[in-house]
Amino acid sequence: MMELHYDYKDTHFNKPVITMGVFDGVHLGHRMLLSRVVAEAEKSGSDAVAVTFDPHPRIVLTGDPTYLRFLTDIEERIFLLRQTGIGHLVIIPFTHELSRMTAREYVESILCRHLGVRHLVTGFNHHFGRHHEGDSDTITDCSSRMDFRVTREEAFTLNGEVVSSSLIRKLLEGGEARKASSMLGYDYFLRGKVVSGKKIGRGLGFPTANIAPRFVYKLIPRSGVYAVEITIDGDPEWHGAMLNIGLRPTIKDSDGIRTIEAHIINFDSDLYGKDVTVRFRERLRDEMKFGSIEELVAQLGRDRERTITLLGH
Repeated sequence: MMELHYDYKDTHFNKPVITMGVFDGVHLGHRMLLSRVVAEAEKSGSDAVAVTFDPHPRIVLTGDPTYLRFLTDIEERIFLLRQTGIGHLVIIPFTHELSRMTAREYVESILCRHLGVRHLVTGFNHHFGRHHEGDSDTITDCSSRMDFRVTREEAFTLNGEVVSSSLIRKLLEGGEARKASSMLGYDYFLRGKVVSGKKIGRGLGFPTANIAPRFVYKLIPRSGVYAVEITIDGDPEWHGAMLNIGLRPTIKDSDGIRTIEAHIINFDSDLYGKDVTVRFRERLRDEMKFGSIEELVAQLGRDRERTITLLGH
């Protein structure tokens, strides 16, 4: 069971093996790094510790963070990190004051004095501290002066590509949901609340749930139609659904606002106000403008059949 620590100044670990990072998405590269921490801790009878930050540093440091998008919020990161075997997660509030701390000050004060690091495991391109000045050379220099070991993991690659949060974000923005999920190690997911809509889908015979994301900075995949699975209010059952992200160009009274609408197959209960989680399985097609409502309904029928086939529901 992973323990959470929200105050790094009041922690007491046993010869901790530590790694640090934002871990946006907790993808396969992160998991390789974290598994190394767990393995090293088991060998030495030490505590396995991950250090992360909330909010994401870019939200604090960017002058206008409105357009920033991330794979996971802190709750989702905690949920995913629990699956890695890490024993302790230290969540450090990221502030402007912390951002002004030099890399050496960070190592000396936080990692050494407060967390008592004995073995630090880092990623292949990890940078930290003021202006990202800290790198592997900084850590090596600090370790020799402060008596802790350092292990630097090599990049994790999949089909010849280095797995990274930035690459996964780029793939999702391009609509490559399946490839993004292969790098995450799980289906990309979105949590949200069902809010009131215009009930246009119901009039077409395809009632939809209009979903408002919980995390304002959540990355929404490229507009289009997706085969997805949805769980409602934490229920363990996943329902097959087709989901449209976009502007609904065929609908005359569309207000030009990008929406996320899901039609859950063979499901007719009222979802208004419910919390839902959507996991993306496959992108079916681009959003299209049809010549008539009849053409749209016919295409929705084909999308539904393809979704059923893909998901096996």
